[in-house]
Amino acid sequence: MTVGTFFLLLVLGAGALVAVGVVRTLRSRSDQAAFAAEFDQSYLYSNSALALSMARSRIKLRTTRATKIYTLSDVRTWEKHWHNSKRQGTLTLSVRDADHPVWTIKFYRESDMNRWYELLNQAINDGATL
Repeated sequence: MTVGTFFLLLVLGAGALVAVGVVRTLRSRSDQAAFAAEFDQSYLYSNSALALSMARSRIKLRTTRATKIYTLSDVRTWEKHWHNSKRQGTLTLSVRDADHPVWTIKFYRESDMNRWYELLNQAINDGATL
């Protein structure tokens, strides 16, 4: 193998890696936009997501296994847990659903978790507009 062939293969390999990265990013952005459509606020991290619409009084939840939309009156409880050792947190929602009664949304920043906890509190308890 000549030096020129080696550099050609190196450039082609790097180009393939960049192309894969671009495709994954575009697919992720498309997925985020589709999930958040028709909702005022949305949050996506890891394999979990949460979206809130005050106008329609709806909440949309997603985990690795499922995606469902509920009315805000279907949400029974919600709790936040920050794990200092893992540097991540969770927001756990209990809903009126026999098939999927508990949802766990992951957060990588404590401020985002606290914000969403407060948004849920205002939306469900106070009926505030976002």
